[in-house]
Amino acid sequence: MSEDKREDTEQDKWDRSRVKSANREFYDAISGHYEQVDGRRSDTLKRWLRLTLEDLRAKAPGGVLLDIGAGGGVVTSCAEGLFNLRIGLDISQKILAAHSASFDHGVTADVDYLPVSDASVDVITCFATLHHLYSFDSLSSEIARALKPGGIFYSDHDMDATFYDRFKILLAIYRKINNAKAAYKSVCGVIDDELYDLSEWGQDGIDSGALIGNLDSLGFSVEPVFHWYGLGRVTDILFGQKARSKRWAPLVSIRAVKRR
Repeated sequence: MSEDKREDTEQDKWDRSRVKSANREFYDAISGHYEQVDGRRSDTLKRWLRLTLEDLRAKAPGGVLLDIGAGGGVVTSCAEGLFNLRIGLDISQKILAAHSASFDHGVTADVDYLPVSDASVDVITCFATLHHLYSFDSLSSEIARALKPGGIFYSDHDMDATFYDRFKILLAIYRKINNAKAAYKSVCGVIDDELYDLSEWGQDGIDSGALIGNLDSLGFSVEPVFHWYGLGRVTDILFGQKARSKRWAPLVSIRAVKRR
């Protein structure tokens, strides 16, 4: 089912604005330390991502890649040599500046208003980005507008809300042990609990069904896959790359092809 298309309430508008501002402030503040603190971009993950991008490039109508929420540039750096133009887009100008070698062109912009022409992009990616967003309505419409017919949208490494709801107690224990919030706060004094929680708006899982429904209604053929791969060495060994039910796998991967 797609997201409700009702008009935003004043509270929606306020929360949406706060989430965007928090993401900008958070990633401006942590820009010089992001990859060091995050610590999850292993060589194994990058090799897997490279193979995924090779497959996307082989199926795309052309060679323009737009990576939304580029951050440290993991997607665009793994796409080096595959695309004619790799554009990294992020709401934080400072994080783009700190990782400018990872893409051909950096753009500071709001994902709800992509600064690209209609039908000008071949592949749009979102890697571990969707959980930073307040909602997906505007993003879905912008993806549909920006992609060429036959173009591909690919997102991955966001936790699905169904998995969180099923394992919330175990996840709370895991987060207490592996305290990402404390790690960021220790590196950058500007970051407090409120800023972190707002920037991680969907940290308790995203409604993948809403995004899938939006894309389907906008003329996409959508294939969701739920998996464990890329979280760490132990889970890679235990679960591998096999697709599973969304009740039993945390990560949602979405491939959506814009129908010609």
